Amino acid sequence: MRILYLSKAVKYCCLTMMFCACALFCSAQLMARNVVHNKKVNKAQIPGENKISLKTAIELIKTKFDIKIAYKEGILENKISNAFQSQLNIAVDAKTALALSLSGSSLDFSKINEAQYIIMDASDKFADVIKGTITAASDNTPLVGATVYIKGTKTGASTDANGQFSITIPANLKGQPIVLTIASVGYESIDLPVANPDVPVSIKLQESSSSLNDVVVTALGIKRDSKALGYAVTEVKGSEFTQARENNIANALTGKVAGVNATGLSTGPGGSSRVIIRGNGSFNGNNQPLYVVNGMPIDNTVPGGAATTNTLATNVDRGDGIGSINPDDIETITVLKGGTAAALYGSRASNGVILITTKKGAKQRGIGVEYNTTYTIENAINDNDYQYEYGQGLNGVKPANQNDAIATGRLSFGAKIDNSMYIAADGLSHPYSAVKDNIKNFYSTGTNFTNTVAFSGGTDGIVYRLSVADLDSKGIISTTKFKRQTANLNINARINDKIKVEGLAQYNLERGFNRTLAGDALGNPNWTPYEVANTVDVRWLAPGYDAAGNQTPWNDAGIATNGYFVMNKYQENDTKNRFIGQGSITYDIVKNFSLKGVISRDFYNYNYVNILPTGDVYIPNGQYSGIKSDVSETNALITGNYKTRIADKIGVSILGGANSRRFENKQLNMDGATFTIPFFYSYKNLATASTIPTHQRIRTNSIFGSADFDYKSILYLTYTARNDWFSTLSPENNSILYQSVGGSLVLSDALKMPSSIDIFRLRASWAEVGGGAADPYKINLTYSNVPSSGLPLQNVTTNDITNQNLKPYTSTTYEGGFELKMFKGRLGLDFTAYSRKTTNDILNAAISSTSGYNNAVLNVGELS
Repeated sequence: MRILYLSKAVKYCCLTMMFCACALFCSAQLMARNVVHNKKVNKAQIPGENKISLKTAIELIKTKFDIKIAYKEGILENKISNAFQSQLNIAVDAKTALALSLSGSSLDFSKINEAQYIIMDASDKFADVIKGTITAASDNTPLVGATVYIKGTKTGASTDANGQFSITIPANLKGQPIVLTIASVGYESIDLPVANPDVPVSIKLQESSSSLNDVVVTALGIKRDSKALGYAVTEVKGSEFTQARENNIANALTGKVAGVNATGLSTGPGGSSRVIIRGNGSFNGNNQPLYVVNGMPIDNTVPGGAATTNTLATNVDRGDGIGSINPDDIETITVLKGGTAAALYGSRASNGVILITTKKGAKQRGIGVEYNTTYTIENAINDNDYQYEYGQGLNGVKPANQNDAIATGRLSFGAKIDNSMYIAADGLSHPYSAVKDNIKNFYSTGTNFTNTVAFSGGTDGIVYRLSVADLDSKGIISTTKFKRQTANLNINARINDKIKVEGLAQYNLERGFNRTLAGDALGNPNWTPYEVANTVDVRWLAPGYDAAGNQTPWNDAGIATNGYFVMNKYQENDTKNRFIGQGSITYDIVKNFSLKGVISRDFYNYNYVNILPTGDVYIPNGQYSGIKSDVSETNALITGNYKTRIADKIGVSILGGANSRRFENKQLNMDGATFTIPFFYSYKNLATASTIPTHQRIRTNSIFGSADFDYKSILYLTYTARNDWFSTLSPENNSILYQSVGGSLVLSDALKMPSSIDIFRLRASWAEVGGGAADPYKINLTYSNVPSSGLPLQNVTTNDITNQNLKPYTSTTYEGGFELKMFKGRLGLDFTAYSRKTTNDILNAAISSTSGYNNAVLNVGELS
């Protein structure tokens, strides 16, 4: 097993090395071509062409290579370039073009970084150079774009993609004490004396306490100053989800965000997660939050429906949508807890929103390569507190034969444990002794092996990041496995000063093998090690079947399947192909006003087969369950945003937009019982079988808007509104309006407070959101075919009386609190009090069966 993992790691390393070798080869070829090309530049000239002014040449170079060139005012006036425009047009880099333009003049140039140059008089050419590297003190990552200046002068530079900088010292400062001023957004600025300019300096910047959470991602992916928010928001960095890794990223929220309860179902690798923010908001609806990736919602449903607590046989947790996200691709996760925070997302956000921002590329030289590997192991914990004075049996008597042992397989009310011999369920003699390690004896060591390699890079115009990942997970049930392969591509490009585009694409291949059944005892292997009598070694029950392939019983309830029979004979396999794509374009029409259009699609194809085998004690002839499902969600969004300030005192931000959502589920359920030929597991080998197609479509159209105001960045006020129209409700009740109001007062800026207080602010908000819109076919009766020996017959599909007057429930939230940060971020306190009340919840109210129905669907629920 270790050899297999090692071979996988070697393959990833080889792939990385090959990619880097190709990149290096291409770079070498490009450099060689540049050298040859530079020799030809001087020869390129159109006959009769005149030389251009030096100022015109410099402007051409700035435009062609998208760089900045600094020079003293007037230094280029009345000077002719030594280059022709045709020569500049074919120059391959800025350095060549500048050298050609300035040759023969009294001017020279110096390169500050890849995007910045400076032109100066040759007589003032600098002498010594200070070089260095700037990194973050927290994780030693290079700081890109940090500024470095010689204190008291305008001489400076910016760091490149590797955090490196180079500053030439003016001749008039040579030999004098030099102090560098270093600054970077989000970090504390420092002054650093330089004793020896010839020795490169290494500088580590500390994060600024006042900027740690200054900017957070809010609804629709909008970044806002945290002190402007009238509600509680928590942002968690992506690195926190890779330290103690979970296969399902939602499970990793446990303990990281106040008010969030995240629990993974005990169904093995690839299982789904249940996340509840501030408690349940509905009696029987979906109480989980909306998941949004890079500003657009994704589907989080479980294919074929979620596992339940009391269903028999093929009740399997098939994994949810959020489990497809690779933790290594996450930059941040922001949790919007209250109704005010989530109001712009409408009905689906009534239980809060979890915003996921994925990593993007950065401008740099060459191609950056990042490789992450994680290997974790897990074991079942034995925290049982059983009594070990009396052993297997009943009424103070231990089993006298095999039948007695089977009848009392789960009972420990026999004779006192005396280490004598007795007949167990396997028909053999064993010591009548306490067995305390059945959890350890039954379960295996689970493993999770993750490998991710990412390539990133870019220029001023375009940046990219491509990652591929492999997850190989084995559960503590030895036959349970889950494999996930992920490819993620993120491209951002600026077409010009007004247009910016972004493209995202993710593909997942997920495969589950023998996922553990959930709920009741049939087919659930966990019953055996936990319920077996206290003098039985669970390994006596292996392999769980006899020579004929039939289950060997171990207790009096046939429904409680032998755990080893489940592991060795039950079969479950599923495959999920998923694609998540998103494209957006932002157009800055005029100053402070921009339009943005986004379209996203989340699609998956799912195939599932579950076999309850021949020979089971409870269902001897077996069962078959299959699902084929195609699910898609498409969202189109357009927004307009205007920002301005009035008299430098009042800030105004107006947002408006529209959203259209299309959800479709095409599903085919294939179920049957009794395999005609024993042990031949095929849908065509069933004595009774049914095929049920399902086609569900949901369309939701919305308009929304928000207005944000601030006064001197001290007092903030926000108002939002959204109206949704639902296709699954009747025209008379298919529209609902959600509104919210929030405010924030930064007392630490309004009043003089002790220097130990970084920020102290009060916040309050009110919101009214809706949720729980009816599923398709809930408001009208539907009919299904029923078996008939004559003419085709139909009957009402459901036992519930439908209700054409159904409408979404309403959830009203009041929230207030304060935020305090002290001692440069070393001490913080965030307090929130809230009240949430749900009215008109959709419930199935029981009615008399004499009506022909069992329940009526009504808006009668109330929860607070």
